[in-house]
Amino acid sequence: METLTRQTESTIFSPSLSSSDIAQIIVENGKNDAKIRDMKTAQKYFDGHSDIELKKRVYYDKKKVAYENPAANNAKQKSGFLRQLVEQKQNYAFAKTFVLKLSTAESKEVDLTKDEYGIAWKDFCDRSLFKTVYQLGGQSILNGIAWGYLWIDENGDLQIKDIPPEMTYPVWHDRQHTHLDRLVYNFYRLKYNSITPDRTEYAEYWTESERILFNATDGYKPETTLVDDKDNPIFSHMTGGVSWGKVPYIFLKATDDEKPLLNFIKEQVDSYEKMDSNSVDSLIDDLDPLLVLKGVSPNVKDLLEARELAKVTRTVSLDPDGDAHFIQAQTQIQSYIEKLNALRKDIYKFGYGVDTQDARFGGNPNQLEIKSLYQDLDTYTDGLERHLQDFIDQLKYFFDKWWEFSGHGAFVIAQSYKALVKLDRSMLINQSALIDDTVKLQSTGVSQKTLLEFNPAVQDVEQEKKRLEEEKKERDADNSLFDFGKEPEEKEGENKGEDE
Repeated sequence: METLTRQTESTIFSPSLSSSDIAQIIVENGKNDAKIRDMKTAQKYFDGHSDIELKKRVYYDKKKVAYENPAANNAKQKSGFLRQLVEQKQNYAFAKTFVLKLSTAESKEVDLTKDEYGIAWKDFCDRSLFKTVYQLGGQSILNGIAWGYLWIDENGDLQIKDIPPEMTYPVWHDRQHTHLDRLVYNFYRLKYNSITPDRTEYAEYWTESERILFNATDGYKPETTLVDDKDNPIFSHMTGGVSWGKVPYIFLKATDDEKPLLNFIKEQVDSYEKMDSNSVDSLIDDLDPLLVLKGVSPNVKDLLEARELAKVTRTVSLDPDGDAHFIQAQTQIQSYIEKLNALRKDIYKFGYGVDTQDARFGGNPNQLEIKSLYQDLDTYTDGLERHLQDFIDQLKYFFDKWWEFSGHGAFVIAQSYKALVKLDRSMLINQSALIDDTVKLQSTGVSQKTLLEFNPAVQDVEQEKKRLEEEKKERDADNSLFDFGKEPEEKEGENKGEDE
């Protein structure tokens, strides 16, 4: 009898299924997953290809059959809202170098310049890691989730790179999607043997202990399994046949439900672009007055011919009882503007963004007003910061494994260090007001370090402290030249003979 473990809602694969069968199931389910389709749609919008490109202007005949009208203007106004909102969040949260600290049970903050593990951790968390996190942050906001792959290079160093999320098909161990059970990375390669390239599809199947690579172009079967340089169909996670103990992919989420940002604003963006395009069509159409014809066949072709003839010859030929005159249309521009502004406001609201065209930015807002304008973006970034902490925790597991594997120390000891991350947000600030507040703080008895952290003119607190110490030493040296009241110190042995 089958037994179920409580709190476990992972996908279960029968032991009778081969690795090739499981890989095929995961890839087919992944390609048909609604989340993957949403990611691809979001990427299209981010690249400037929205549904407005499908817009047509049509007319209907007597049988109500639609025909595209070649004579009508067909504007396709694209907004770029998604790109702006994604990059705004990415730069707000990840443009500046975020703070990474280590702590232990004995020390709240480990000195990263003296502790052996801290030195290695600081060296690993260099600018290349911050750049990778910046890229992954943007991908997670756009797609809902981003993936990083970890490996050890030929020099024995731990490396991480971003992986396209639309090609990554995870199988989760739990409903909350916190632990990976297995994963397939489905990718393509182009090989040029001639002018026309050969396109080959691969499926890289990962579990906690093994990695198997399939040539998926030829199907999923044992004979399409690729082998390593030792003819082994199962590739090791690391060199020497050692396993990481986990699937070496780590994820950075933007939201708990892993949904692309576009999902929350797509209808508003589509409505905005459609209304904006229609308003342009109306303006262009209404530049020319409407030609009203009486006594002419209502057939569309006849009407178009009459219109073109009137443009060229400036004359219209009608029956004796016919009539022709122009009517100037009145476009409701103000109505369009009001509706577009309302949609724009909703897009920034539901997209957790800051509309820099808000009238309140036009004056000189104080810091409290600025924080109010950034409230939605701050709320979204709070979630990003929480998910970044989870990402760093995942990363540290593999760093600690590498630490042991490379002979630096035991994995258990490395795990006793805890990493803490804090984002340095790029909020617009009223520097004059903050500097005034800094001056006021000096009389409250707070520490010099707190004053430096609060001062907007200080970019690096530790560097500023060093500068202050150097300036103090220079002042002390200069003042000693004018200190006439101080007796010079006698050197040992000096004037000894005179005393005698």
